[in-house]
Amino acid sequence: MRLNKWIFLVGFSGSGKSTLGRALASRLRSRFIDLDASTEKRAGMPISEIFGTMGEAAFRRFEKESLLGLLADQKPGVMALGGGAFESARIRALTRRQGLSVYLSCSLRELHRRLGGKSDRPLLNVAPRPRETLGQARLRRMRELLNTRLANYRRADFIVSTTGKTKAQSTAELLRLLKNAL
Repeated sequence: MRLNKWIFLVGFSGSGKSTLGRALASRLRSRFIDLDASTEKRAGMPISEIFGTMGEAAFRRFEKESLLGLLADQKPGVMALGGGAFESARIRALTRRQGLSVYLSCSLRELHRRLGGKSDRPLLNVAPRPRETLGQARLRRMRELLNTRLANYRRADFIVSTTGKTKAQSTAELLRLLKNAL
């Protein structure tokens, strides 16, 4: 299968965008781009530092600039968008014009298990409320973010659930889905 348009993987942090993106690109003999990594490179600092020193709005500007640059300079491939990128109407419009978007859906319970105690997700680093553990606080924050983003995630061209599936199972499902769309 030859890619003549981009495949954008969207979804919450931990849904499998980077893992499945690499596997899918390999199977399609295409390249994989992680927008978060490109954004860090463009900004010259890790995402956590961007958030910590400049805030989320600055990160979103870097993210959009990175995406625009990649779309202008690169041949189509597989790209994992950041977890919040699809909140931007402009980014959704760009992805629609440039290719196909796939929402990697994953249950909240599975997302929480996959992310565990990782502290490299700035939007999940929240202080517990009284009588709330750190794990409960992170779960609450994940629920809030997922509920906020869900409507936009569902605007993707396709939806694939990664809950309880292996990388091989999810990659095979993505390939079957895309075979008919490309």
